[in-house]
Amino acid sequence: MCDKQGDTRAALGHALAALQLQQRGGSAGGEANALNAVGWYRIRLGDYSRAVSDCQKALALQQELGNRSGQGGAWDSLGYAYHHIGDYAKAVECFYRACDLLRALGDRFGEADTLGRLGDTHQAGGNPHSAVAVWQSALEILEELGHPDAEKIRMKLGGCGEHFNG
Repeated sequence: MCDKQGDTRAALGHALAALQLQQRGGSAGGEANALNAVGWYRIRLGDYSRAVSDCQKALALQQELGNRSGQGGAWDSLGYAYHHIGDYAKAVECFYRACDLLRALGDRFGEADTLGRLGDTHQAGGNPHSAVAVWQSALEILEELGHPDAEKIRMKLGGCGEHFNG
């Protein structure tokens, strides 16, 4: 809720508190989810190296637990962190791993959301053709779902014309 209101620092504080509670309570699944949330908010605040560490720990726990949905979320967060670090190759790899898991689980919105970030990474990495292809896939899913985020993807696709020479 804090993050949606623009207070990412407060959201991080709540995620850290949740992490402590989950660690004390012995819930490995809760700990993994909280670690991933902590990592996500650290990315949003620009603390990328700590975010990568948190998300890698979350991923390892999710893999140990066999939680494929949690693995998809952790791979997505790692991709987002690597994107912001500027390691686009690692980001692309992470996003594809997330998409594969989310698609296999039937999480259409999660897949589309990750595809949107993957397109951003392709664009930032100087590969606008791949960005367009990925964004088109995201748009198809979001339109199927009737999700309002489809408009954000349409805007990205609309802004791509300037990057092509023909």
